[in-house]
Amino acid sequence: MTLLSDPQPHRAAPVPAAGPVRRRPSTTIALLRAVTAAVASLDEVDYGPSTYAARRHLDQMLRDAVDRHLERVGEDGPVAAVPAVRVACAHLAAGDLEDAYLALLTARDLLR
Repeated sequence: MTLLSDPQPHRAAPVPAAGPVRRRPSTTIALLRAVTAAVASLDEVDYGPSTYAARRHLDQMLRDAVDRHLERVGEDGPVAAVPAVRVACAHLAAGDLEDAYLALLTARDLLR
């Protein structure tokens, strides 16, 4: 008869130290605020005929916010959100508020 030995105690793998907390650049916060404001504005629209002035105001606000990001590439830039905002601007210019709203929701999710 063989004796069973106690199993070796299980050792947990060492947990790597957490790296420094990365903060969003202030321009990213500005773009997120512009996108959030545009989403809020479109939330109030009943998707009926909209005025050109209202659409133009949203479009200009988003284009001003996104212009700062067109040159940014890499980890610090909201690269993925820029095309979504530009698509939203194109839909706003065409008067297609529903698709603009969906593009803005995508951009907002990418910026969070």
